[in-house]
This record gives sequence, C-alpha cells and structure tokens, in this order.
Amino acid sequence: MAILSLLALVFAIVLGALRPKLNIGLVALTLAYAIGFFVAGMKESEIASAFPSHLFLMLIGITALFEIAQQNGTLQIVSNLSVRFVGSRPALLPVVFFLMSFGLAAMGPGNIAAVALLAPVGMSAANRAKVSPMLMTVALCTGANAGAFSPIAPTGIIMLGLMQKIGIESERLPWLVFLASAFLQTMSALLAYVLFGGWRVPRTNEFPAPTVPLTPNEFISKVQRFSQKVALRLRKRQWLTLLAPALLVVGVLFFKIPVGTGAFILTLFLLLINAADGERVLKSLPWETLLMVTGVSVLIGLLEKTGGLFLATNLLAQIASVNWINALLAFITGIISAYSSSSGVVLPTFVPLIPSLIEKLGGGNAIEMLIAIAVGSHMVDVSPLSVLGTLCIAATPEEAEQRKLFRPLLLWGFAMALVSAVLAFIFLDLFNWVAG
Repeated sequence: MAILSLLALVFAIVLGALRPKLNIGLVALTLAYAIGFFVAGMKESEIASAFPSHLFLMLIGITALFEIAQQNGTLQIVSNLSVRFVGSRPALLPVVFFLMSFGLAAMGPGNIAAVALLAPVGMSAANRAKVSPMLMTVALCTGANAGAFSPIAPTGIIMLGLMQKIGIESERLPWLVFLASAFLQTMSALLAYVLFGGWRVPRTNEFPAPTVPLTPNEFISKVQRFSQKVALRLRKRQWLTLLAPALLVVGVLFFKIPVGTGAFILTLFLLLINAADGERVLKSLPWETLLMVTGVSVLIGLLEKTGGLFLATNLLAQIASVNWINALLAFITGIISAYSSSSGVVLPTFVPLIPSLIEKLGGGNAIEMLIAIAVGSHMVDVSPLSVLGTLCIAATPEEAEQRKLFRPLLLWGFAMALVSAVLAFIFLDLFNWVAG
C-alpha cells in the first residue's frame, strides 16, 4: 500500500506535467478515493478527512478580497501611477517593479495576481525605455515570489497550514520563513540585475522627471504630488478597497485575528458597499488552484495513512546528509517545480516529510528545511513553463521579442534550481557547519 500510494503521487505529478490542462488536484482526488476505497478498504469519510477545510476557507477569503481590488480597478490605478514615479531613470525600472511586485504579492494577492497585474505595465515600460525584457521578467517574477510567503498571501497561508500540520505552531516562524525566502530571492534578482546590465540603461524622456538630482525637499514635494494624483484617481469605494488590506495586516499582527476571518469580514463589507459585483467576484476566484492544492493534500493524507510518506522519507534519507540536506531539498523541489505547481504540488508533498526526515538523518533544522523548500520550489518560477513566466511573455508588446524571450527564460528557470541549491548550502548548510 505504501508503494502504491507513493506511485500514485508520482503518477499525478508526471501526468500534470504531460497534460498541463488537466488539473492535478482532480487527478490526485480520483487516485486517493480509488486507492483508499477499493484497495485499502477505507471509508469515504476517512479519505475525505484529509481535506484541508481550514486552508480552503482561508484561501477563499483572501483571494475574494483581492479579486474585488482587481475588478474595481484599484490595483491597476496605483500600479500605473507608480510607474511615473520612476521618472527619466529607466535603470530604476527593474528595481521599482521588483519592489512593487514584492509589496503587492506580500500584501495579500499573492505572486500570480501580482505578476498578472504588473506584467502588462512593466513589460510595456521596459520596451519603451529599452530595458532588457529578460531583466524585467526576472524582476517581476522574483519580486512576486519574494513576497509570496507572506503569512497573509495565498502561498504563505498554504505554508502556514502545512507548518501547523507538522506541529510548528509558533506565530513568529511563518514571518521568519517569509523574510528568509525573500532575502534569498532578492539575491537572485541582484544577480540578474548585474548579469543583464540593468545599471547601463541610458536615460529617456519617456517618463517626465527632473534631470538633476533631487534635494530632500524636492523629493518630499514629488512624493506629495504623487500622493495627490493617487487621491484624485481613486474613488471612495477604491479608497476603502485600498484600506482593506492594511486593516487585515493590522488585525493579523496586532489583534491576532485569523487571516480567513478578517478576509471574510472585509470582503463582505466591500460587497455591501458595492465595491464590486459579488457574483463576478465568486466566478473569478481561482477555483482550479484551490482544487489543485486541496486535491493533492487529500492524496498526501492517503500517503500518511498507508505509510507512503514514511517510504518517501526513507528513500530521501538514503541519498542525503545532514550536512547538505537543505541544498538537496532546494534542488529537488526546484526541478519538480519547473514542471508542476509550486504551492499546489511541491509544498504539500515535501513539507510533511520534514519531521520523519529529521528523525532518519539524526539531525536537521525544520525551519531551515522549510526555507529551502520555499526557495527551491519558487525560484524556478521565472521559467516560461510556469504561470509567472508565461504572463510576462504574453505581456511583451512585440511578438518577435516574445519568441526571443522563451529560450533564455527557460534556461534561467532551470538554472535557478542549481542557484537555489547553492544559496541554501551557503546560507543554511555551510553557515550551520561553520557556526557549529
């Protein structure tokens, strides 16, 4: 049964890679019910008990809240105005879009929503300012992934649920995982900025701005004018929409309000004041992603019951060493994530292995392993085989540039599996070895 359930998970991942239009969550659910009921003799309720209902509801609440902001144009207005803040210094464009993508993803919409919103603006601005489309793509995708593990973003919520499942209940540790993964993602963004000559981009007149360095007073004045433009563009319901994520962050950090609870309350409030069409919001929720995450979780639950996870842990422990386990985890999750869902497949598959892996290896740090899995699974998402890379290619204005961008992005994406392993080894494995 352990071998059969483990093979079922491998089959689901491979089938999802070969048939990307087939939802791997549906495949995983079908296999879980078929094997659990017909082979293992389990009751239907026992199989369904692995469904992560708490995680499912949290994701619905947070994605609905930011779907409202997407539909009523709030996020688009703010991102468009932010582009003009760069001025005539296009070398700053990748930096600004990295920060915007990071901030937007971390505030709650998540990495896919952040790139979907910013890619059309960023790739168009890069084209006008003669900034490398490759560099802009890396900046957008890496920034979004750097913010993805925020405890109020969908991926961060998934990680939080998985951490609780393996017995990690600390309120501070999700923030530690978020900040550590953001730091390592930033390292890869800096590498791209240097390799693709971001600082060498010449000035342009496309974006009006002073041609002399700003004094502190001039900078403050510019910020004030920018704020006034934002205020003029935003209507009352958009101001309230913009305020909602801030209230959610305050509630979670200072009043210990659960993320799902706060998101549902704010979503209902915004719908009551007609900030968006409630029916359209519900139809636009990422139901396929929700099915993917929860379906794989049910199959992982079957693996736990049949001993499949124990078998997977044994196999991994045989090729690993406590001295470089984090590098290995980052590399393996990176390779798998290149052709499957990072948060929907890789995280639910590897995070539950951590406690048994530590036991088999006779040592290891669970938090460091979480960070390695987080970085490895998401650093490759610049690849055009991922949603983020695809969004950036689709947003590139010129068709010829779209074709030219595919191959280098593919190479960069797979190279990031190795880069994530090196970074994990330096900052996690090697640091501990030296400190020890």
